[in-house]
Amino acid sequence: MTDEQRNNMQNFDEDNMILTFTIIGLTGLIVGGVGTAFVINKRSADEAPIVVVSDPVAGEQQKIIKQLTNLDMLVEPCSTEYINENSDLLCREMYCRVMTRGIDSKTSGQECEEISNVANSKIIINHCELFLEEKEECYEKYRERK
Repeated sequence: MTDEQRNNMQNFDEDNMILTFTIIGLTGLIVGGVGTAFVINKRSADEAPIVVVSDPVAGEQQKIIKQLTNLDMLVEPCSTEYINENSDLLCREMYCRVMTRGIDSKTSGQECEEISNVANSKIIINHCELFLEEKEECYEKYRERK
């Protein structure tokens, strides 16, 4: 074999090798793409439908929570007329107590007790101030019972 024939054969082998690798690469891409598409389609077909379970107890609890946090009972004590005549302490206390109900309550019972204590103290002071000579005795009686 001459040098020229050897060079031609070597070039042919290199060209043949590049073509072979190109064919292998393209085949791999095609087979991989088809396989991936098949797996994805099979998964979506095999997935179970979403089942929604209704819980009648939870539904009833939600209705009760809505009733407990109903603001309709605050209409009268939070009206402008009532507040002008009697102050806003009853409105505040009732609103606080309504907000302690339910799962996602925003206030604690202690906050409501503090509002109630202020209202009660105001009533005690107003009552005892009626007894000018005996108001100290009046305060003492309330202190003993409170």
